[in-house]
Amino acid sequence: MRNNINMRYYTQSKLPNNTLYLCKKYLNESNAEKWILTCEGLFKYVNNNLHKFKLWLSEDEDFLPNNLNIKPSKIKWIQIDTVYKIPTEHAIIDITTHIYKLHPKSNTSFIIELKDDTIQDYYFESKETLENHSLKEDINSFLSLLN
Repeated sequence: MRNNINMRYYTQSKLPNNTLYLCKKYLNESNAEKWILTCEGLFKYVNNNLHKFKLWLSEDEDFLPNNLNIKPSKIKWIQIDTVYKIPTEHAIIDITTHIYKLHPKSNTSFIIELKDDTIQDYYFESKETLENHSLKEDINSFLSLLN
C-alpha cells in the first residue's frame, strides 16, 4: 500500500562516525540549500523565487511497534507563498542534503541532512507504508550496512 505523500521513517539506531563513507556508493543526489529561518517560518529560494514554508506535522496516531524500531512521521515543509522580502530577524543556515538509494529505481531513500559537515538529521523517506515488504528490506539493508 502507498501513501499519497512521502512518509518519513525515523530509526533509533545511532549512526557511526564514518556513515558518509559507508554509504558513498549509494549516493543518488546531493543538494546544498540556504535555509532562512524566522519566527514566521522557513524561507528559501526555489528556481530563483523566494518562497515561504510552514512546518506541517501530523504524527501517526495508530503507530504499532515493529521489530526494526522504525517510527513513521508525516513531517513536511509545505510551500505556502511566494514572497518578496525576508523578515528582519532571521538566521541563515547552510544545509546539505544527501539522498541515498540502494538502486536507482528504489522507492525508498535514506536521507542525511548536514550543517557545517555535521549530521543534523537522518531518516528514510518513501511513499510506501511500513507494512510494505520492499520498504522493510531497504531499511534493514541500510541499517545492516551501518552496523
